[in-house]
Amino acid sequence: MAEGYHHRAGSDHAEIVAMRELMNKSGVKSVDFDPMLFQNAILYVTLEPCCHVGKTPACARTIVAAGFRKVFIGMKDPFKKVNGRGIRYLKNHGIDVEVLSARSRLAEEIRSINQPFIKFVTTGLPYVVMKAGLSLDGKIAPLDGKSKWITSLPARRDARLMRSRCDAVIVGNGTVSVDDPELAPFGRYRGKNILRVVIDKKLELDISRKIFRDENVLVACADQASEKNKKRFSDAGVEFKSFGQKDVSVKKLLNYLAKRDVCSVFVEGGSSIHGAFFDQAMQNDKLLDYVLFYLAPTLIGGRKSKSAIGGIGAKSLASAVNMRKMQFVRIGSDLKVEGPIKIY
Repeated sequence: MAEGYHHRAGSDHAEIVAMRELMNKSGVKSVDFDPMLFQNAILYVTLEPCCHVGKTPACARTIVAAGFRKVFIGMKDPFKKVNGRGIRYLKNHGIDVEVLSARSRLAEEIRSINQPFIKFVTTGLPYVVMKAGLSLDGKIAPLDGKSKWITSLPARRDARLMRSRCDAVIVGNGTVSVDDPELAPFGRYRGKNILRVVIDKKLELDISRKIFRDENVLVACADQASEKNKKRFSDAGVEFKSFGQKDVSVKKLLNYLAKRDVCSVFVEGGSSIHGAFFDQAMQNDKLLDYVLFYLAPTLIGGRKSKSAIGGIGAKSLASAVNMRKMQFVRIGSDLKVEGPIKIY
């Protein structure tokens, strides 16, 4: 028995990873898949195997060639180049195929897991997760602006793990200036390349910050950035791109990231960045998909203390954004509150 998952765009799909894992466990050292090892085996996949050649070979063809007897499929692939064709290919080549009923509880769980991929292939935009660590009264920092640390260590570790599941992380220049974060992958995702995106509309940041430690970083700026600052970033080899005249357009930024095969983004900026995403999402409901908040048993108070989401906000309760299928989990001394605001 072996298992696998799709690590990133352009890499082997889950089926192939699992097959290679089984070969390794069986001591088979070969580039090709040995039909003697997979003959009459059963394969369980959360998503319909692809049947076209893209950045990787067609998984359905590999499954047939390997000699699998049966394939259980969690859901049909909504990508237009697949969308049932992989299922038909397997059946036409003598493989017994069973697809879960979309109304079953397991199918619903699988669809929930596949939300980032579903959104990416159906809308052309990355799946957007907004994360914040905040006090019980909704503040992310007191008057002095220092947020280290509102939440407990177990909560922060969990947040780092959740971030590492995404393809990119987005922060603002305020977060970089105050906290100087590394935004490095964590835990079992330690070897993953997560694109670090900083929204710095005037290109004012100090490029000696940890976030600029290698080339895996993008600075999203606006046209108002001075030529002097542009030259400073260019000379340092830091990639930057404008996504608006005075402010950074969230939609333009997400469109650009999608073109770079970024399927999911983790937004953990401060109040201003969260406000920008929230306000623009109120005009376009495809710009924010999931909320992940860690509530600490702390009260900060104060009208001038920063809240988790700044910006303009909802004008009335009728226009407020509601989460769906919320989940609550105790982590350390904190409460993890999460759930989608849009389901695909």
